[in-house]
Amino acid sequence: MGGSQYGALILYVVPDSPAGKIGLKRGEWIFEIDDKPLSETNYTTLLGGEATKFGMGVWYGNGFVPIGEYTIEAARKIDDNPIHYYNMYRPANDNSKRIGYLVYNHFTAGINDEDNTYDDDLRKISHEFKDKDVNEFILDLRYNNGGLLTSAELLCAILAPESVLGKSIGYVEFNDKHNPQTQDLSLDANILKGGVNLNLSTLYVLVSESSASASEMVINSLSPYMKVVLIGMQTEGKNVGSTTYKNDEFNWELRPIICKIYNSEDKSDYENGFIPDYTADESLDTNINSFLDFGNPDELLLNTALRLINGTYKEEGEDYAASRSLTGKPVLVHCSLDRKATNGVIIR
Repeated sequence: MGGSQYGALILYVVPDSPAGKIGLKRGEWIFEIDDKPLSETNYTTLLGGEATKFGMGVWYGNGFVPIGEYTIEAARKIDDNPIHYYNMYRPANDNSKRIGYLVYNHFTAGINDEDNTYDDDLRKISHEFKDKDVNEFILDLRYNNGGLLTSAELLCAILAPESVLGKSIGYVEFNDKHNPQTQDLSLDANILKGGVNLNLSTLYVLVSESSASASEMVINSLSPYMKVVLIGMQTEGKNVGSTTYKNDEFNWELRPIICKIYNSEDKSDYENGFIPDYTADESLDTNINSFLDFGNPDELLLNTALRLINGTYKEEGEDYAASRSLTGKPVLVHCSLDRKATNGVIIR
């Protein structure tokens, strides 16, 4: 291909979705649509939801290497459980450390406003981690741009030190026209409702520019009570909350900002995002050659966390960065994660 090359990188695939049905995988690229190269003008076909033929490939050297053509069925309603992946690890050099890993992609309680299936799944998984005596934890929020306050509170109740249960983790502040002007956020043990607290002292959080809103609230709320280590890229910066107004008859929905969110130390200073303690970039600048599956111990962000936990981490030099970078780069014109973005933490 001459000139700029355009490609759509698959970040993750929801199981049982049209993409999952035809076997598309994280790290693969769409570089053709209906036998035409992906471009700045036709990429929107990917967003239309109609049945489409894709030319798929992987990036090698400075260009796409085709791996096949796939026809994807039209978009349909799917079960998008926020618990995308979870696993447990034990470092070979230290059997005393039992590491839990959870990829959690959005803060959603269930399949609709009246359902709590996803929160209940989170509660069940907390028991699996507890039964394995997990004492270190890696929370992957790199693609999580927010959602419900109540689901964020549940996650905090599972991950926080046991001593925090029953205490305030912060509050939301409304304007002077709202009565009361503040609403406390406390980790009442009842929020677990069949789940279990893991009593952790340190939390490793994998983040990116897409981590926002309720993801940042979890980081901010837990920081006063435990060591929170951020790995990845600077987060988006949404320290506000919104509420939802719907009109089903006319099929519209409004979600205005209504409050600001603070932790128990009255801090809400992340409007520009959180800066990671350890930078690890999986963006188009580096590492696309190594876009590995979630849970693969060699995957860039997970591997950084595992090495920090087992004591083998060291700052990588320029040679390492160059070895994982692209010699030529496809042009990024759109990120589908933006379609899932919320206008701040959703206050029901």
